[in-house]
Amino acid sequence: MKKVVLSALALAMGSFVMAQNKSEITQERATAAATVNVNQDGSGNRSTVEQIGVDEHDTTASSVKVKQQGNDNKSTIDQGDIWDNGSTATGVATDVYQNGRENNSIVSQGGRLNVADVDQVGDKNLSKIDVQGGYKNRIKIKQNDDSNKSTVWQSWSYNEVFVTQSGDNAYNGANVSDVNQTSTHSLVDIDQVGRRNNSIVDQYGVNTSGYGTDLSATVSQTGNDNKSVVTQTGVSNLVSVVQNGNDNYASSIQDGESNQMYTTQRNGNGNRSYASQNITTTNSVIKTIQQNGNNNISKAYQQCATDALISVTQSGNGNNSIVNQTLVDSNTSAIVTQSN
Repeated sequence: MKKVVLSALALAMGSFVMAQNKSEITQERATAAATVNVNQDGSGNRSTVEQIGVDEHDTTASSVKVKQQGNDNKSTIDQGDIWDNGSTATGVATDVYQNGRENNSIVSQGGRLNVADVDQVGDKNLSKIDVQGGYKNRIKIKQNDDSNKSTVWQSWSYNEVFVTQSGDNAYNGANVSDVNQTSTHSLVDIDQVGRRNNSIVDQYGVNTSGYGTDLSATVSQTGNDNKSVVTQTGVSNLVSVVQNGNDNYASSIQDGESNQMYTTQRNGNGNRSYASQNITTTNSVIKTIQQNGNNNISKAYQQCATDALISVTQSGNGNNSIVNQTLVDSNTSAIVTQSN
């Protein structure tokens, strides 16, 4: 009996010890290529890194690396004191890697020339960059399976966001992604593979008119309950959405001139599309292709169309298509091709 009691006590103590892991690091005025390296292995993981006024030194970036593997992962990094005292981060590279269980990860950067790279592998992923203010910043998020989600908010110009999500091994699917970019000359690239896909991208300018220039949004969704809603405000912007199979839907809205919008839905199933270019759609293009059948519907709309084009191609099954161009001027055309 005594042996059993001792063994139980040892086990309890063992679990208590395993539940530890924690790390908090704070640096201020880290201007000489400062480095933070956190490596956590098993159980109650958690890590908070905060740097204030970080900067590169002789082109060498300051860097933060966090690696967490099993169990209750979480990681929160805040760099550049995101606007409390005017300090910013310049040339900072942040790399977070999480492996299994309750993953989280929230990175907040302020400044320019920064890189945030988040890798999450399994279980209850979330990733939230939140406010990466500044220019020439890059965010890269890769989430594998289970309850993916990803929310990014990025502001100013010449920024990039890349999000890759897959949900094939998740019990109920997952994937969702939500990006908000207040910017010019910036791009968003979303790639979602399998299960409950979603993806909403909102891009607009940093000036008072809200007009962004040279914004690009590319969304690729493969398999299962796709959706995609992209909204852009400004001039010379691009939207490209590709959906492969299952319950597709994609609505894209652009306000401004010289914009281009391409929607491709292939390998069938629920299709739909609804593409709309509003305000003055001079030199603008909408192209929708629905191939390989099922419940196609399209609908495309251009307002104040000059030198504008709407082209819709539908092949197989439920076709439908409504094209509406208002206040049409010179060199504006609409082409609809349907086959069954």
